[in-house]
Amino acid sequence: MAITLVQKNKSKGILTWYARVPDPNTKGKTHFFSLGTISKSDAKLLMQQRIKEGAYDLKDKAETMTLAEAAIKFEQYERSKGTKPRSIDTMLQALSMIKPLFGKRVRDITNKEISEAFMASGNSLSPITYRNRKNILSTFFNYLVDILEVFPHNPIRKAIPRRKIPKKKRDFWTSEQIDRIIAKAPHPRIRLLWSFMAFAGLRVSEAKAMRPEAIYDGHIHVKGKGDKEATIPICPRLQREIDRYDRAWKFTFSEEPLRKAAAKAIPEGFPGKAHAHRFRHSFGSNLIRAGVNIKIVQTLMRHESITLTLDTYGHILDTDCEKAICKVYK
Repeated sequence: MAITLVQKNKSKGILTWYARVPDPNTKGKTHFFSLGTISKSDAKLLMQQRIKEGAYDLKDKAETMTLAEAAIKFEQYERSKGTKPRSIDTMLQALSMIKPLFGKRVRDITNKEISEAFMASGNSLSPITYRNRKNILSTFFNYLVDILEVFPHNPIRKAIPRRKIPKKKRDFWTSEQIDRIIAKAPHPRIRLLWSFMAFAGLRVSEAKAMRPEAIYDGHIHVKGKGDKEATIPICPRLQREIDRYDRAWKFTFSEEPLRKAAAKAIPEGFPGKAHAHRFRHSFGSNLIRAGVNIKIVQTLMRHESITLTLDTYGHILDTDCEKAICKVYK
């Protein structure tokens, strides 16, 4: 029986194409591998590519596949999906942490061995890097379970202990301080660049990429992290800055003008350092301080989850507790 292309969940309204692969070891048993697309032509090309790579070679693979072979297949799988080279590099760094197990058969690997291999270098990692690499390994083992079907379950949650990421207090500028800094910008173009970060919460890369044609219908249209497109309303304060600069612009960026401007604008000093991302953080912080609903703040900041918003701005909510009680119970 040949490998064929099917939409196995079409009756449920899910149009993703799958490769249907007969099991050479068990008569009548079939495996389905998602091709991650609803385009039949794209799915056909991807299926043919994976057949050439041996991704669907199921003969005795559960019995003989080593972790090294599984890691190679996982890398090929991620590249075939169009994963960015930088993400591939990060993925390979995570996989290298369990490299001592590469010579073992996948089916023979235990939770204890995974834990010992990971923790041998994991203890020296920062909490964020530790979490990110653990997540990558979890994705890898999901691939072994769901795609290659050579492992019974994902062992990462039990094998690798969770490490708490300590909350870091992030300093911000008040709205009044931001106005003073903006006024000290050494050039109108730099002033506008800072304004996109300060009054729309754009990231540095997003602000640098901003062009006049991306502004219409009262909104900024931006492509952010992961190439996700978003629209952000233009507040009156930002509109005034856009109107001030009545010609086309192309931004370059340096932190030094900002450090000098902040020092001049706030001679009394301020906690923390002056850096461009502080504009974005101040944007979110001042929304919270103004009593804006946390869900709206999440939307404007374009955070993946409200948990991230709460983790980032929780310290502001804590400091405003007394003010909130006094506001209600005078």
